[in-house]
Order: sequence, then C-alpha cells, then structure tokens
Amino acid sequence: MSPRRKALVTLIKVTDLTVVMACLVGAVAITAGRNGSDAHTPVLDMQITIFTMLCVGVYLTYWHFALRMRGLYNSYRLSPATRELRDLGMAVLVATLPLVVLSAPLGFGYLSPELLIVFPMLTFAGLGFERRVLRATARQVRNLGRNLRDVIIVGDGGPALEGAARLAQRDGLGYRVVEVLNVRSQIEPARRDSGGTAANGTAGAVDVLNQLAMLLESQPIDEVFIGLPLDGSEPLIRPIVALCEEQGITIRVVAHLAALDWGKASIDTLGEQPVITISSGPPDSVQLIAKRLIDLVGAVIGLIVLAPLMAVIAIAVKLDSHGPVLFVQERVGLNRRRFPAYKFRTMVIGAENLQADLEHLNEAEGPVFKIAEDPRRTRVGRWLRRASLDELPQLVNVLMGDMSLVGPRPLPVRDVARIDTRWHRRRFSVKPGITCLWQINSREPKFEEWIRSDMDYIDNWSLALDLKILAKTIPAVIYGHGAH
Repeated sequence: MSPRRKALVTLIKVTDLTVVMACLVGAVAITAGRNGSDAHTPVLDMQITIFTMLCVGVYLTYWHFALRMRGLYNSYRLSPATRELRDLGMAVLVATLPLVVLSAPLGFGYLSPELLIVFPMLTFAGLGFERRVLRATARQVRNLGRNLRDVIIVGDGGPALEGAARLAQRDGLGYRVVEVLNVRSQIEPARRDSGGTAANGTAGAVDVLNQLAMLLESQPIDEVFIGLPLDGSEPLIRPIVALCEEQGITIRVVAHLAALDWGKASIDTLGEQPVITISSGPPDSVQLIAKRLIDLVGAVIGLIVLAPLMAVIAIAVKLDSHGPVLFVQERVGLNRRRFPAYKFRTMVIGAENLQADLEHLNEAEGPVFKIAEDPRRTRVGRWLRRASLDELPQLVNVLMGDMSLVGPRPLPVRDVARIDTRWHRRRFSVKPGITCLWQINSREPKFEEWIRSDMDYIDNWSLALDLKILAKTIPAVIYGHGAH
C-alpha cells in the first residue's frame, strides 16, 4: 500500500469513528427529546469516568473491527455503490448488537430501546453520506491524475481494446493503462487443425508471455486484466496467471462466467461484466487486521521500552566514527514499492560507494552481498550487527506501515535488480518484516533456501505462525548464530 493510500485509509478510519461517536451522542439527545426531557440533559449528565471512557474506547475499537471485517477499507473501484451500502448495513448491525446485550449489565440507563433503533439508523445514514462524499472526492482526485493503479490488459483485439477504452474513459476508477497486449493474431492459428499453424500459434503465445514478463520486470505493475474467452484460451490464461502469481501481482479476468479452479478468487463487476480477481498472497481477513494491530502495539511498546538502549547506541555510534547516527537505505517492499529503511549506521561513511571494489569478496550465493569480515564496518557497528541491534530503528518502519514485525526481509534495490528467477519475486506480495523463518532457522542460509523459506511463510501464513516466529526470534538474536 502506498503512503498516500495509507494516509487516506487512516483518515477514513478516524472519520468513521468520529461519525459513530457523533451519532451515538446525537441519538441520546434525540431520544431524550422525544421522551419530553431536555435534549441536552442526558448528554451533559453522562458521567465521564475512567470506566465510561474505557467502555467507549473498547466499543469504538469494536466498531473499527466490524467495519474492517466487512471489507469497508478495501478498494471499491470496481464495485457498485449498492455493494458498499450492503456491507455498511451489515457492519452497523453487527456493531449495534453489543449495546442490546450489554446495556443493562453495564448500567447505561440512557441506552433505551428507542435509542437502539435510532442509533443504527442515524449511524447508517451518517456513514453512508460520508462514503458518498469520499467516493465523489476520490473520483475528482483520480481525474487529476492522483491515486492511480498501473495496469496491463491482455486480450484478443476488440474486447481488449474495449476494456482499455472503458478503463481510460472512466477516470473515476483510477486505472492507468500501461500497455495493451493484443493476442488475437497469435492465438487464432493455434485453434486450427494444421500442425504448422498450431506451432506458430504456440510460438505467438510464448511471445505474449515474454512481452508480459518484460513489462512486469521493467516497471511496477499493480494489476493485469485478462480479456480472453475462457472456452478456448485457457492454455494461454493459465501461464499468464502463473506468471503473475509468481510475482504476487493481482489478476482480474474480464470474461463470461466460467468454472475456474484457481484459489483465492473473488468476483466484482465492471459495468455489466463479471470480473474475477485472483490473488496469490494471504487473503485480507480478520487475521491480517490482528497482524497490523500487533505490529502497531509491538512497535509502540518496543520504541518506548527500548528508547534508553537506542539512546545509548546512538551515542556510541556518534562517538565511534564520523557521520550520522542512522543509515537510511532505499529498500523494496510490498508490490516492489520502494521505501526508506532505517538502521543504526554500522559502516564508515561512503560504504555503498566502496561496495563495487569488494564484489569479488562476496561470500553469499545469489544476488545478495555479504562478507563475514566486512572491512567497511566500524568497531561499534561490528558489535551492533552481531547482536542485530542495528535494526531497532526499523520499528519506525513498522509503525509507518512500510514493514511488519514478521515478514520476508526487505532487500536493497541492488539485490532486487539481480534477481533473475521469476518466482523469487513473489516474496514482494506481502509486507517485508524485521524477522522471518530464516532468522529462527538459519541466519546465514543459501539464497535459494532463504527464498524458499519466504515462500513457505507466504503460503502457510497465519497469526499463530507470526507469534511463533516472534517468540523464537529473541533466543536466535541472543545467540547470534550467523549474524555479522
């Protein structure tokens, strides 16, 4: 997720909870007024105690999860407005139920039966109006060329061009068509009976795959739209899906409804056409919400608890060698988006410029660069790297949402540029993390084993796995096996 989208989603979340709180207060005032009381009295008489504030905080947190579980913070670009309102209605219903059950035990007398009818109606209207305003604003922003998603369309001539035209003309969707790959002339011969023309068609399909692969490797692509008939193009669609899945790129199949056995698929609509979305990464679920919550809590607690240690490290780095305390390097994260990763500086100034002269000393296999006794390290840096304390500032990256506590390690741009195996790029389909399976199993694995452990993490991800990795990371760091 880009920083702008993260900021927008955060703003929506805060606005949602503000609207909910305003509607609750408004419902109390309205129901009191209808019962003959001064409308302001119940609101003013609400005792602002620690218990009340705690209950309100817990309830608003529950509201957040209710909205999140219904997918109301996902993209509705291809969905009709009625779907968003339906999801919103279900979220309001689920979020109101605790008031019905707990109002009497908690002693909140102002939560009358009438209020339990007015509050959800008022909240649904308020959040619905807010979402309409946000949709209109989002369309205007996208019309100005902001918040766009780069897409490639693969189709058979007319339908592909028609799909590109729909995307281009509907600026409110926020899609920017990077390329349209026309495969009609290349797949038609493959449908004929002649062996020679079939071979030519197969070669044409290979050309399409090669063109698509080159485009995916040359620039960040968010989604690939496939506009091919499913009845005769499945042999071409499958390798396209496999190619995109290898790199964690979302696929949208624009076609007539057909039986597909691909996993992690959902259906949206574009106009009157069904759009099948196939995702290769972990599905957006309650577990992912909990993962983000753990990231936020863990990062905040970590920064507070470790602040004295980080201050001591900062002083030691500053006294040991000339230069800044922090080393900021551009790393590659989710969907190959780049972000600045923070670490305590462990090398001399200009170490990156000296790397080219040390390439012949590289001890790591694959595209990564690693030297056990790197001559560029400082005295304090050698100790920090062995104890993995140089990575503590990455808690800020976790707080900002660029990283997670657990996930594949973020690679430098130099290493990513040297990855020459497509399926290795699927590691970019999830957020990078401070620790992962490689750190608790073997902190100095061969690159192929390292990548396979990342794939194993992605394919078997669960909240329990994250907690297990976090628990095992501490002893791995203490013993420092393979760290240098």
